[in-house]
Amino acid sequence: MSTLDNDVAASDVDVIVVGSGMAGMSAALEAASDGAKVLLVEGETILGGASRLSTGIMMAAGTSLQRANGLDDHPDELFQDYMLANHWDVTPSVVRRLVDELPDTFEWIRDLGVTFQNQLISAGEERAPRGHSVPGQGQEIIDVLTRHIRKQPNIDIALSQRVDRLVVEGGRVRGIAVGDEVVRADAVVLAMGGFAGNPELHEQYLPLAAADEKSWYIGGAFPRSGDIFNLVEPVDAYIEGVDRGGWVLIADFNRDPQAYLPGWLVIVNSSGRRFMDEMTPYSVVDPIVRAQGNRVYAIFDHAAKRAANPESTEAATKVNLPGVPRSHWLEPVIDEAIAEGKVKVAETLSDLAEQLGVPASNLVGTIERYNEDAHQKHDSLFLKDGEQMRPVETGPFYACELRLSLIALTACGPAVDSEARVLSSNQHPVPGLFAAGECAGGVIGKMYVGSGNSIANCLTYGRIAGRNAAALARDTAGTAPSAAVDVGAPTAVTA
Repeated sequence: MSTLDNDVAASDVDVIVVGSGMAGMSAALEAASDGAKVLLVEGETILGGASRLSTGIMMAAGTSLQRANGLDDHPDELFQDYMLANHWDVTPSVVRRLVDELPDTFEWIRDLGVTFQNQLISAGEERAPRGHSVPGQGQEIIDVLTRHIRKQPNIDIALSQRVDRLVVEGGRVRGIAVGDEVVRADAVVLAMGGFAGNPELHEQYLPLAAADEKSWYIGGAFPRSGDIFNLVEPVDAYIEGVDRGGWVLIADFNRDPQAYLPGWLVIVNSSGRRFMDEMTPYSVVDPIVRAQGNRVYAIFDHAAKRAANPESTEAATKVNLPGVPRSHWLEPVIDEAIAEGKVKVAETLSDLAEQLGVPASNLVGTIERYNEDAHQKHDSLFLKDGEQMRPVETGPFYACELRLSLIALTACGPAVDSEARVLSSNQHPVPGLFAAGECAGGVIGKMYVGSGNSIANCLTYGRIAGRNAAALARDTAGTAPSAAVDVGAPTAVTA
């Protein structure tokens, strides 16, 4: 292991990778395996980034694990699902490359030593289960990648180094700078993760979070995240994906993540009416709730509260995701939220409606119809699983506000093409610059395709970026380096 000292700074490397999450380490490994000398630069004191905190689910279609489970799936079907889910508001060639390479990415990461559960996970909206789940979650993937990184002789590691700026010569990226020290390279890969931990950037790039004072990032506060926007500004990179990312609809009970709501809740909008199946997958919930103004209400009764225990909550949840606590909808948690005023209580539904500021007649009528359906075990409006419906008829009655508040990831950054090359505002690649993972824009659309969209993106486009960066380095081998031109240090981002 080394840091950016004078010896390293004085010598050229073929490829520099900035960021050491799944995308960055995948890029470094692929570039090194192609013979490139790689410098992996990480701003924190350890490798892994926010990838360490993920649930470790990777989306893919047409894999050997699917075939072993008797599933006939194909990248063509995933491509159609992906594009339709996003109303074709993503670049088709970028998505096509992603889905085509995913089966090979799955085999690659498994051959490296990552273990996968035999049972596949479905996000609910898929025609076939595509979630390939790692028992040790994101940390296991990071641990495996780290072991290979450390034993790869072509990779040098620099920790606790915050890159200040890119070094550019004649419009081509030629390296990075940290303070006064410069490292030259034939190609640079940016894999710096997301920026949700930096509230200073929300208004410009994540306005839904800026408008919601209750929003929070699952990975905690990282005031230094989001440096990529300053890094790519001098090369006129086009920023794509504003307000895109992974959002989860939750109550303001605690900071424990929960991907799905229990089916015994009734969710109404500000007009007091139901508008969706309460067990709708989280990736589909996002645009539905945005259309309601990102402020809706969960309604339940005393009988449901008394029955809210870990077994009943898990049974009434769409899918059992590994490592995701289900502490929001347990009676002790609800009682604590009542004491804090986060859950409203009323003896009648009309009184509850008044507290919420919704039309009482609408709420009462909505619950009456819901109760009729619950007794018949058939949701006549939204086709929710009737077995998970329970009447809301035993007072007192309860309600709490739900919002898209939990930010699982962001998907905004410099746009890339299907070769992971960063694009300028004129849609031409910025010579020498690649990006992958959360910091790149254009791979993940407005609709987050569940069951591991993010890990699929990070691993696959990390590999693509690494391979192409190494190829560029080979193509330019032997070119005499010219004097570095410093593009100037941008203003540092602080929280």
